[in-house]
Amino acid sequence: MSNSHSSPPRRAPKTVEVRKKDNLFQRAEVLKRNREKRHQYCELLVEGVAQINLAVKYQWTIRVLLFAADKPLSSWARELASSGVAGEHWELAPELMAELSDKEETSEILAIVEQKRLTPSAIPAQAGGLVVVFDRPASPGNLGSSIRSADALGAQGIIISGHAVDIYDPFVVRGSMGAVFALPVTTTPSHTGVKEWVDAARAQGIDYQVIGSSGKATDLVYAIDFTRPTVLILGNETVGMSRGYWEICDSTVKIPIGGAISSINVSCAASILLYEVARQRAVAS
Repeated sequence: MSNSHSSPPRRAPKTVEVRKKDNLFQRAEVLKRNREKRHQYCELLVEGVAQINLAVKYQWTIRVLLFAADKPLSSWARELASSGVAGEHWELAPELMAELSDKEETSEILAIVEQKRLTPSAIPAQAGGLVVVFDRPASPGNLGSSIRSADALGAQGIIISGHAVDIYDPFVVRGSMGAVFALPVTTTPSHTGVKEWVDAARAQGIDYQVIGSSGKATDLVYAIDFTRPTVLILGNETVGMSRGYWEICDSTVKIPIGGAISSINVSCAASILLYEVARQRAVAS
């Protein structure tokens, strides 16, 4: 007797040969470099074993897997290809695959993944929660590294606000080591969206504190009780937090810095701040 509750079998993927710079190649290539096209197609190009594995693990829709034709695959790649996780397989001429890959040794598989366009409401409010807000981040590498740190150090979600780098930029995805697939990484036009999320959480009885980080703050980072539910805000690399964020913060903190340089990279600052949150919570538990 068949099980009526079992998942339907996946269809075998359609296999397409790509031997020249045709429309399919151009579609994949433009996903690497053109933000507008990424959003038009609602897709991103993903490279790297860890990144692709996390996209699959967290059930993102894999539209296409791309391979170099006539090249043997590792056991990982063969298993992924045979899993039926993608709707299509494109077999590219090796030189085309090399052109798409950003690695010194061409990756054996690339993936075209469907984007998720999430608003802050996708992040559940919870007791002991930690949400990290990035105000107008401009550097893809810094944002990717910061997302990776947020995932490693206990954040439940991320909010990107204002005019910012594309969260699906290949350098963001690579810098995050795929953490963009593991956390709700959401966007909102301004600080207003963050305030609305905090107000909704407080209406549910979860009293999030809003803590901004700035070199202009008077309190040091370890003076704040981070065992409470917290929204942690990191400002733009050059100009810091916008005025709107200063107005909604309950407190602001700074990292004590010595030496000749008066500031540190925003991704380093994010890691230090997030570590202090994690440290306090570990001690309190």
